[in-house]
Amino acid sequence: MEEVIKIKTKRKKPLKPLLSMLGKLGFTRIEYSPDMLLIEKIESEDLKGKPFLFYRAELSRAGITVKYTSPSMRTKLMRNLDMGIMLLNLFLLLEDYYDVQVPSVYMFYFPLLKSLSESVEREKLEMSSQLAELQSRHDSIEKRYKDLLRSSEQNARILVEYERKNEELKEKISKLEGLTDEVLQERVFQWIKDHDGEIDLFEFSKINSMPVGRVEEGLDLLIKNGYIRKR
Repeated sequence: MEEVIKIKTKRKKPLKPLLSMLGKLGFTRIEYSPDMLLIEKIESEDLKGKPFLFYRAELSRAGITVKYTSPSMRTKLMRNLDMGIMLLNLFLLLEDYYDVQVPSVYMFYFPLLKSLSESVEREKLEMSSQLAELQSRHDSIEKRYKDLLRSSEQNARILVEYERKNEELKEKISKLEGLTDEVLQERVFQWIKDHDGEIDLFEFSKINSMPVGRVEEGLDLLIKNGYIRKR
C-alpha cells in the first residue's frame, strides 16, 4: 500500500548544492533537474527483485511530495512513525531551501501523534491487565507453595513421630525378646492365673508387644517344668 504526503511550500533557491551531500547519504536513486530533485531509498525488495519497502521524496518549486509503502495495516503506525522521523531530518536538511510552515505538515503529524498516544494508552491498559493477571497467578502459586510447605512440614512431623514410636516399639520388642526364660515364665504364669487358667496367645502378644512364638516358648517351659498342665 502506497501512502502520499503533500506539503505546500515554496522553494527559496536552487537545490543543486544539495547533490554532493545527498550522494553521501546512501540513497538508491537521485535525479536532478532545475524544476525537480527526486531522491529515493529502496529499503527491501521481494523475491522477484521488485521494490517492496521504499520511500521517495519529490522536491519541486511548489512543494514537497513524499511517497512511501506501508506493508500492512498491522505495521502502518510504526511505518508512519519512521517516515515522520525521516521527514523531520529532511526538513532540517532543506532548512535553507524551503520555508516549511506548521499548517502544511499538521495533517500528517497530528493523526500520527494521536495514534501513538492511543497506542501507548492501549499498551498501558494491556500491561496493567497483564500485571494484574500475573499478580493473581503469583498469589495463587505462592498460596499453593505455602500450603505445600505446611503440608510438608506436617508430614515431616508425622514421619518423625512415626519414627520415634517405631524406635520405641523396636526397643520394647528387643527388651521383651531378650527376657530371660524365668521372667517370661513368670509373666505368662501370672497371666494364666489372672485369667482363670486360660491364655489367648495373640492377646498376650499384643498387650506385651511380644512375638507369638516367644509366648509359646514361655508356655512350653511352664508345661515342661510342671507349673501348668495342658487341658
